[in-house]
Amino acid sequence: MLATYPIVAADRLYLDDIWRSMYGEPGWTSNARPLADVVMLALNQGTRVVELAPLPLWLGLTSIATMLVALRQAFVKFNDGHAWLAMALLVLQPFFLQNLSYQFDALPMALAVSCAGLALAAGMRASWGKGVMLSVIGLFASLCFYQAAVSVYFVLLAFHALLSLATYGTLQWRRHVGLLVAGAVTLLGYKLISVWWLAGGYSLSHSQMAPPATLPMHIFDNTLTFWRYAAKTLAGAPWWGLSATALIALTGLILGTLRPAQAKHPLSSPWRLLLMLVILMLLPLGALGIMAVLEDPLWRPRTFIGFGALCAGSLFCAVATCEHYGWRRLGVSMLILVLGGATVIAYAYGNALGSQKAFEESVSRQLVDDLRRIEANGPLVVFGTLPLSSSADNTMHAFPVLKKLMGSYLDNGYWWGYQNLYRLGLPQRYEFNGDQALRDAFANHCTILEPLLERGWYTLYQWQDATFVSLDPECRQRTSDP
Repeated sequence: MLATYPIVAADRLYLDDIWRSMYGEPGWTSNARPLADVVMLALNQGTRVVELAPLPLWLGLTSIATMLVALRQAFVKFNDGHAWLAMALLVLQPFFLQNLSYQFDALPMALAVSCAGLALAAGMRASWGKGVMLSVIGLFASLCFYQAAVSVYFVLLAFHALLSLATYGTLQWRRHVGLLVAGAVTLLGYKLISVWWLAGGYSLSHSQMAPPATLPMHIFDNTLTFWRYAAKTLAGAPWWGLSATALIALTGLILGTLRPAQAKHPLSSPWRLLLMLVILMLLPLGALGIMAVLEDPLWRPRTFIGFGALCAGSLFCAVATCEHYGWRRLGVSMLILVLGGATVIAYAYGNALGSQKAFEESVSRQLVDDLRRIEANGPLVVFGTLPLSSSADNTMHAFPVLKKLMGSYLDNGYWWGYQNLYRLGLPQRYEFNGDQALRDAFANHCTILEPLLERGWYTLYQWQDATFVSLDPECRQRTSDP
């Protein structure tokens, strides 16, 4: 709650929150997320969802806290100190901040992560048969809340196997392999069942698998693309801090695998190292998870929940390594620096959201007022993009990753921007228009058109039976030339 306070204070509706706040329609089942519908309709005590922020987020954080305690019990055999706090990076990481800023969807997304983590914890703590059953139930629930969170289960399972090698010199074969197979079967079962729920072009286009013959190379290309994307968007201190953490974690795993501290019936060294190498080579795939096999993955930070699991597992291993070799203060310092840095980014993001909201609302309300006074109807075309506020722009330069997390609602061809105008009072006589040909024609003529009204941030035009809101300064500069 401390880390997410500025996001709550910003109180900025995010994308489809706008639609749900206006019409109360859930609509998650059409994205093959039926449990998201169930839990939100139950919370709202009816068939319409309303704005309850920050209650959904706080309930989601409660479920996350429950999962963290369960994960501590699952990993305590590898470290009984402070390393378990590293698991907070499952959600306190830059790519999950967008998920936390949803006013309606924050709870289902948090529940998805919680169910995936609890599935792994239950599988490790309960008896083998019961553990597998509970893992299947938890993992299927996670998929039905938000599919991208399923990678948390597989990444944490991989780290559990690596730590077993580094601590005991062998795997818990029956349990590790059993949980891996159970996870794969659950994924396959969900994929077969989800076709009953999927609806709409958006959901269908982003759920199609690549042709089987192309899968190996397709998965490799998508994974490589993601890590380039991550390195670019996390440029600076976040990237170098995570890289240093991963290096310490890798060093600790290698040293432990070479000389397991509590080995009783260890595998021979070559087999231990080979197993470790195979698991490490598969780990980078965990950042993408099941999206790596999709023909058209959704490249948005909010879908890369597996990246948080990789960060959390790496930090756990790094801190455990420090504490194992007697460098307890170094391990605690790493926790403070990494979790503290993540909190700083969360505050920068939340404050940028608040600044951008105030700027957008001011301009949008003035625009709605002007359009209400104009006797016009028919297509409304927003041309250009409202810039970021000065404060938000400064924050983007300090933390490049935030450029991927937020933008302006008043955007060229951006449907949500129109919905926000309607929310603020735009008359329904103005119709959304996304005709690219009309926009291109306006771009070629805007320098010679007579403005209908000029304001500081926009200019209104009427042309070809349409009303144009030009946010492009080039049009305004040229029309004002003598």
